[in-house]
Amino acid sequence: MHYYSDARWYAIRVKYRHELVVEKSLTNKNLTPLNLTFQTKGKGRNVKKTLVKPFFPGYMFVQTELDRHIHVEILKTPGIVEVIKNSEGPVPIPDDQISNIEQLKDYKGKVYSFTEFATGMLVQVINGPLKGLFGRIDEMHKKYIKLSIDSIPGAIGIQIPYDDLQTI
Repeated sequence: MHYYSDARWYAIRVKYRHELVVEKSLTNKNLTPLNLTFQTKGKGRNVKKTLVKPFFPGYMFVQTELDRHIHVEILKTPGIVEVIKNSEGPVPIPDDQISNIEQLKDYKGKVYSFTEFATGMLVQVINGPLKGLFGRIDEMHKKYIKLSIDSIPGAIGIQIPYDDLQTI
């Protein structure tokens, strides 16, 4: 496995909703994590709550002089799944891309996350007259998702706005 001798940024994949735990653990290990978050209004029963969500759910970044020992230490951190790599080893993120990401720290507008849903994913409707309905994502569009609903005698398709769905 190939490692670089200087400090670079690396993307790491973390378990679902473990970003804050991983961030604290990496900081305690004297590493430099980057986990950008934003505030949004809750959905469903949490409508009155302000939630803090990550810009990149399931991913964050860490800056380090990565070697075999540090790589293992990162992987031993609770909540970390992997350091993103290719066949040659961990892939560093270019500094200009990290600079772009860091500009999001001061952003106050609405955030549209398209990584939350993926084709084939099982979801549940949480708002509207179809609340409680389960389905699989067939297609994703800018303002809505097409769901496939299993029924007798076959499957049907419906369109649902992103805000009315949650992942299972």
